Amino acid sequence: MKRFQLPTTMLGLTVLLTACPQPTTPDATVSLTVALTGVTSAPIKITNTTSGAALFNGNLDTGKVFTNLTAGTTVKIEPGTLNGFTTPAAQTVTLDSSKTASVEYKALPGAPVQPARIQGPVSDLPTGAATGVLGNSYEVDTNSEGAVSGSGLDLPLTRAPSSRLSTLLPTGNSGCQATVTASVNPNIALFTEVNLLSPKMDYLGTVTEQIVAGGTMTGSQVARLYSDRAATVKGTLTCPASNGATLTVNLDVTLTAGWNAVEYASGQNQLTLRTLGGGARSTLKATRAPGMVSVALQKPVEFTSDADVAVAARIYQDGGYTGEISLSTDVPGLTIEPRTVTLTAATLTSQEAQATAAYLRRLGVTPQRLDTTLTFRYSGAGNLESTPFQIVARDAAGKQVGAGNSTVTVKRPGLALSLFPSEVQMFPGDTRDVNVTANGIGGFTGNVTYTLTGLPAGLSAQPVTANLNGFSFVTLKVVGDGTVKPGTYPITVTGVSADKTASATGQLIVRAPTVTLSFSGYGFSVSQGATASVPVTVSTTNGFSGTTTVTLTDLPAGVSATPKTVTVTPGASTQVMVPVQATADAALGNATVKASSPNLDQYASPTATLSVRPARATLPVPGTVLGAAQATAGAWVATDGAFDTTTNQYQTKVTRVSATGQALTSAVVPGSSATRLIQMDGGVLALSTDGAVKATLITEAGAVTPLSAPALGSVVALSGSADSKGRVWFVRSTYSAGAVTYALHTWTTATGEIAPVNVNLGSVGSFYGNQNFFFSPDRQKLVLIVPGYPGSIFRIDTATLTATKVDTTVPASSAAITDSGTLWLSAYGTLSRVNSDGTVTQFDGISTGELLGFDRKTTGTLWGKDTSGVYRVDVSAAKPTSTFVSLGDVKGAALNADGGLLAIWNPQYSDPAAISLLK
Repeated sequence: MKRFQLPTTMLGLTVLLTACPQPTTPDATVSLTVALTGVTSAPIKITNTTSGAALFNGNLDTGKVFTNLTAGTTVKIEPGTLNGFTTPAAQTVTLDSSKTASVEYKALPGAPVQPARIQGPVSDLPTGAATGVLGNSYEVDTNSEGAVSGSGLDLPLTRAPSSRLSTLLPTGNSGCQATVTASVNPNIALFTEVNLLSPKMDYLGTVTEQIVAGGTMTGSQVARLYSDRAATVKGTLTCPASNGATLTVNLDVTLTAGWNAVEYASGQNQLTLRTLGGGARSTLKATRAPGMVSVALQKPVEFTSDADVAVAARIYQDGGYTGEISLSTDVPGLTIEPRTVTLTAATLTSQEAQATAAYLRRLGVTPQRLDTTLTFRYSGAGNLESTPFQIVARDAAGKQVGAGNSTVTVKRPGLALSLFPSEVQMFPGDTRDVNVTANGIGGFTGNVTYTLTGLPAGLSAQPVTANLNGFSFVTLKVVGDGTVKPGTYPITVTGVSADKTASATGQLIVRAPTVTLSFSGYGFSVSQGATASVPVTVSTTNGFSGTTTVTLTDLPAGVSATPKTVTVTPGASTQVMVPVQATADAALGNATVKASSPNLDQYASPTATLSVRPARATLPVPGTVLGAAQATAGAWVATDGAFDTTTNQYQTKVTRVSATGQALTSAVVPGSSATRLIQMDGGVLALSTDGAVKATLITEAGAVTPLSAPALGSVVALSGSADSKGRVWFVRSTYSAGAVTYALHTWTTATGEIAPVNVNLGSVGSFYGNQNFFFSPDRQKLVLIVPGYPGSIFRIDTATLTATKVDTTVPASSAAITDSGTLWLSAYGTLSRVNSDGTVTQFDGISTGELLGFDRKTTGTLWGKDTSGVYRVDVSAAKPTSTFVSLGDVKGAALNADGGLLAIWNPQYSDPAAISLLK
């Protein structure tokens, strides 16, 4: 072989290359091992994502190795669903070499909830539990009984419950309010627990089914609900609870006919029932019954002599209680033999008074029990009549572990006493009777001396001796010297005759001497920003003497009263004036106030009406007020003047008055007490219709312009304001052919034109001289009320002179209308609104008096008046409210242009007229 010689440099490179590691050539194939943990078999799908081919799709047992896979292949492992286990997440594996993928299934907590079966292991199961009975807090289902074996419970629900079914939703007058949608109202029975019983039917505890997965509420449990039909119910019930609170029941259930498993949660006055989802899981947990005993006597204890009395008794052991117990009673002198009893597991029984009692009675089973005889001895001196007592059971350490209840009667020859009444009340200086009823027992007769003890210093009672022959009624007189300290004192009446003694107890209540208060009058008033005095008469009772303080309470907001201290003596009355102060913004209206004193008799509660009136200013003009009208600023007021001999006519004074009582403009016009004031733009029209019609226009500045006498005719109704075009509206009557007809007209004061308005007033009984015209604030809309039976109401557009009759039978004595045309009517304590669709909404119990119109600033406020006050009516809310402000003798009222109402009134009969601004 021919050899080639390499240069020295190449030789070194070759050595170097052969010394370095060379890249590994990839294997042609690799393997995938799928290891299954947590279960021995599970549905698995494995897909070659590179080619899309399925490598495996089926149940994989323990694990599997997939070989001959091309290196670099990517596979996806998708575990399937397995009941009772979590489903592992899918995995994607790239096989750049042979690999192992682990698929772990984890067991879900608890067990699936079964609607018609309660089954599974029970944690903290009481020893000896053998039977499970479906129940709730007040009854058990005798048709559903299951077995307890080992540490588990199996309770199938195959029959309808034994209890009477009741409707899920309340019916009749239950006091519940329901906001519920329901397909039907099913009859149901609800059970929330399983009662555990021993083989001898001892009550050992309860089992509840706690939700561990699939619930919607924290701490919820599974309840079994039996329904007599399929139903879907969703909503809320609110019902009165026995503790006076309100119970709220939340329902969201879809029920099948028969047994259902529902999610149940209860809390403070809350109860929720919801349908459980299909994936809900639960565990069973037991709560052991506390160990205790109860004693039941087969009959009451009755003594007819000094001999002992034996009574058959049954001692029950709740919760498997065993050990030695001691027995005693809570009645002095009443003892039990034997004093100790030993309870063992052999005598273990159930308490019939608990939830299992109903179950046992329905099955006809008498539980095992310790039957024994208890002997009672009574060493007391007196007799007893059906006196309740308690048998107290204590363990060896002296801790009470149970009880029993019965009654004891002692009818040994002797006497029995009782007090009627058992409570006697008196004052320190009184004399009171303590009535004693005595009965002879067992043929007892003889003299009995009755003594009253327990009296405090300052009270005394002399003993009384009386013969007792079957029945006797004796009175002991308690005499007070006035020095005893008030309080409650236990007293005892003891009857003694030879060797026989009996007693009865009661209590004597000594009350402190008191005073009575009364208001010297029925009603009082105070104005905003002012003070007043309220007279209160103080009288002594029951020997009271000294000082007491009179206070007024229940005062309205912004009003305070200064307490007054007064010295009173027995047999005398003293009147005290209690100062009352009102702030400038005190709440207007009437309030019922009380007079109080720390020494007030407990049965006395004197009240009076206090009216908070607005601040007032004396009217700057004397005389009787004839009427009022709205002005641009302030109000126009007409007062009677005097007869003018130069003109041979009566004069009326018209004054524009500010809210603070200042005369802004004043004029004298011809007219008598029949003068009417009519609001005009820029002034007022004084119209006298007594005799020849006289019309005088007075401007805000005080200019007086007599107008030509209009030919109004026989006016029966006249508007108190001109419309926006300066026209006065009126109704006049005409007598013709033996009949009276009525017609609507307008009078244009600027031109004197009298024009008829084409409105058929219908059959009118009579106009009463009241206000019949009511304008909107802009005076472009008018309401006319035509009296009669039933009368008519017209809504009039003053611009077009068109009238529309309001189609309603709602009575109306006054009205108000907004600029937009919304109409309000008032009569007999009912306020009505005529809606845009013609319907009428009535609000009963809303008093308004005669409506005057809407406030010029607050559009949701209506004002009204009567002869004694004004009404502020809020119509902005869904239901209007009315506030009455008592004033006195109201002479007139006018809406204030800057908001509120100006009222002209006399506070008292002899007081000058005043003006007040109400907001």
